[in-house]
Amino acid sequence: MIIIVGAGPAGLAVAYELQQRNLPYRILERCGIGFAWQNHYDRLHLHTLKEVSTLPGLPMPDDYPPFPSASQFQRYLVQYARHFRIEIASGVEVQSATWNAHAWQIMTNQGPVEGDTLVVATGIWSTPYIPALGGEADFGGLIMHSRDYRNPTPFVGKRTLVVGVGNSGAEIAVDLSEHGVATGISIQSGATFVPYPQSATAMRALAWLFLRLPRSLGERALRRVRRDYSAIGIPWPPGMLLDSYPVVGYQLPEAVAAGRVTRYPGVSRFLPGRVQFDNGQGEPFDAVILATGYRPTIQFVADELDLDQDGKPRVDRYWRSVRNAHLVCVGFTYPSTEGWLQAIGRVARMAAEGIVQGRR
Repeated sequence: MIIIVGAGPAGLAVAYELQQRNLPYRILERCGIGFAWQNHYDRLHLHTLKEVSTLPGLPMPDDYPPFPSASQFQRYLVQYARHFRIEIASGVEVQSATWNAHAWQIMTNQGPVEGDTLVVATGIWSTPYIPALGGEADFGGLIMHSRDYRNPTPFVGKRTLVVGVGNSGAEIAVDLSEHGVATGISIQSGATFVPYPQSATAMRALAWLFLRLPRSLGERALRRVRRDYSAIGIPWPPGMLLDSYPVVGYQLPEAVAAGRVTRYPGVSRFLPGRVQFDNGQGEPFDAVILATGYRPTIQFVADELDLDQDGKPRVDRYWRSVRNAHLVCVGFTYPSTEGWLQAIGRVARMAAEGIVQGRR
């Protein structure tokens, strides 16, 4: 039996691929299908076109817009599971998983489970990363992670700082500024931006091309086409652009250029009623939203993994742990030139092929 942990896009896609190969599987899900997609901010829509964001075997409904909302995508995941009659045990939280040389012994809140292969598909939005910046207890205002942000209403009349410039941080800062909130954004190093895609064919072709181009050529191409916003205090991030996930859309730099969002450097520490930045500058704020990202939810199996510098599993080309070929990790990494959902189908297919190879 193949045990899949997580009924989000990655787990469902792997289950579909296993079905196509007549392999036995079972999904263990702590909450419900696509649960993380029910817990994002109201403004969130996909950043990739629906045509390239579908899971294998079933397109999104025709009446969905080109960039579906988070709630629409979650409904699609539920429809996907029903359509393919994917077996999911909900309300099951995995507490530990131990490999005993022949099988996985998995302890859950509902008792033990055994499997010969374990697929970890717990997603990239389950465990918020909250850095310890210092002085939080003295600040006196609201400090929250972006996971808990829904809309600007609670922040009207409050000087609000967003820390971090990924897609979530950029969108939340724009969202606040569009509703009259005095908004700042802390950018520690830099950011790179790309336009919203217009063509699914072009998205697929570019993803295919960048996966095969020599890195030097790919880097040169990106630096020729991506906009440089150094003039308004948002330089490109250090290192290669190929290694930096871009922010989709130009709304944030446009808001900074227009003075609707104020750009600040990285945060040094909190002070009473103020935030001190790396350049020594201190500014008063009433609320701080930490758009500082997430860490993989892999604690239950961490002893069977080698991790990279970002805390993500080290895997082979079939997404198997380099330490244990019976442990598959999907949905934690993707190329910076390809959307996460865009990559899921390819990743799930390769993972299933690796599982088949391991059973020969």
